[in-house]
Amino acid sequence: MDVQVENTVQLLENNIFSFEKEKRNIYASSSFQTQSVPLLHIIGKHFPQVKIIFLDTGFLFPETYAFKEQLERIFNLDIITLKSNTSLIQQRDNRTGLFQYALDPDYCCFINKVSPLDDFLQSGDIWISGVRRDQTSVRKEMKTLEYKEHGIVKLHPMLEWNSRDIYQYIQKNNLPKHPLEKEGFISIGCVPCTYKWTDGTERGGRWVGSKKTECGLHSNK
Repeated sequence: MDVQVENTVQLLENNIFSFEKEKRNIYASSSFQTQSVPLLHIIGKHFPQVKIIFLDTGFLFPETYAFKEQLERIFNLDIITLKSNTSLIQQRDNRTGLFQYALDPDYCCFINKVSPLDDFLQSGDIWISGVRRDQTSVRKEMKTLEYKEHGIVKLHPMLEWNSRDIYQYIQKNNLPKHPLEKEGFISIGCVPCTYKWTDGTERGGRWVGSKKTECGLHSNK
């Protein structure tokens, strides 16, 4: 185990042990992309008691669902699937026939990702996220441990990793990658808002043509 991986495991171990002593619920969220694989592997190997939250928007690629099932099986993950209380048919505008992702991507992210997670997490719960500083300007300013609204504590154990670290870990441990990556998709979200790699940045294929870089889950609130 190299130093960075050892430090990440130790960081998780120290915090999880402390939070478990306080009898808090501990969850990790994952979008089940290639970038998600190291953290999921570490959790499955060292912290199987941590449940994984999967936000099923209803607009994900079939390959993402298949990749989730693959990782669930080989890492022996305990996954909780969350969905919006607003059905897909209710997300279609009666006048134009367009879905909210076309009319207002921020609102679409809110009703399909932010709101379901907000409804699930309770005060005092621990939310582990695999975000990294090198991904966006918002994430660059994050701290390893943050106290969010409604008493939620957010832990970022992968914050100091970079894209190269992710791929080296995957290669060293012979782990799978998201099947769409070989077709040029690097950051993979919902079908309507995900495009092939466009501008050289890791999240360059998301919300092309707009200034949007975050779905809202990791905003500074």
